[in-house]
Amino acid sequence: MEIKTLEEVMLNALPSLNTLYYDEWRLRFAGGYTNRANSVNIIAPSTIPLEEKIRHCEEIYAKQKQPTVFRISPLSLELDELLEQAGYQLVTKTNIMTMELRESYGEGLSSEVTEGIHEDWQSHYFRLNEVNPKMIPYAKKVQTHIMNQVLCAVLSDAHEVIACGLCVIEDNYAGLYDIIVSKDHRHKGYGQDICASLLNQAYRYGARKAYVQVVESNTNAVSLYKKLGYERLYDYWYRVKLFL
Repeated sequence: MEIKTLEEVMLNALPSLNTLYYDEWRLRFAGGYTNRANSVNIIAPSTIPLEEKIRHCEEIYAKQKQPTVFRISPLSLELDELLEQAGYQLVTKTNIMTMELRESYGEGLSSEVTEGIHEDWQSHYFRLNEVNPKMIPYAKKVQTHIMNQVLCAVLSDAHEVIACGLCVIEDNYAGLYDIIVSKDHRHKGYGQDICASLLNQAYRYGARKAYVQVVESNTNAVSLYKKLGYERLYDYWYRVKLFL
């Protein structure tokens, strides 16, 4: 998969609420809900000197009373060196893992898959992921702003939803997002059931390539995705500088 194409697909899969375009940079804002939706993303080379652009971004995020966060990928390694010199901290190193989709990831699965984002699924996700109540309004807006095909999955035990996840499909790309299992039900295969159910349905919708973003320190999740067939393609991370 081409990195630039995949970067654009991932930006579309998790939209911000506001985006400012600045010399090939995208400054994204979503009330502070996730770094992905509240960071500077670089897709292509720019023309304005990097030092000048960094200062400009800092001013804009400061006006929004948000920390200045840069998302660094292989497309922006030169910027990473400057940010490190300027005192930006590296946080949340994340692996991009990809694979070619196959037709089936198992039969007799227990997860229920439906089309589109709906309030019941959101309620389950916020509960299982223990989302800060202050962030829920922003999270709902971000999720409902997804323009591409969305599949939602839930898995229940004794009439209680204990796991959920979603898949966003753009062209032939299928991305897994928000995979979460109740703390009391982990290490029992429920996460794999959610993922397999979503991937099976994504294939039926025409997706032939799959990707997932997983924090490198989450070794259990990395192992799960490797078991499904994903392989590491590249990494990204954030550089963060708090506003004063």
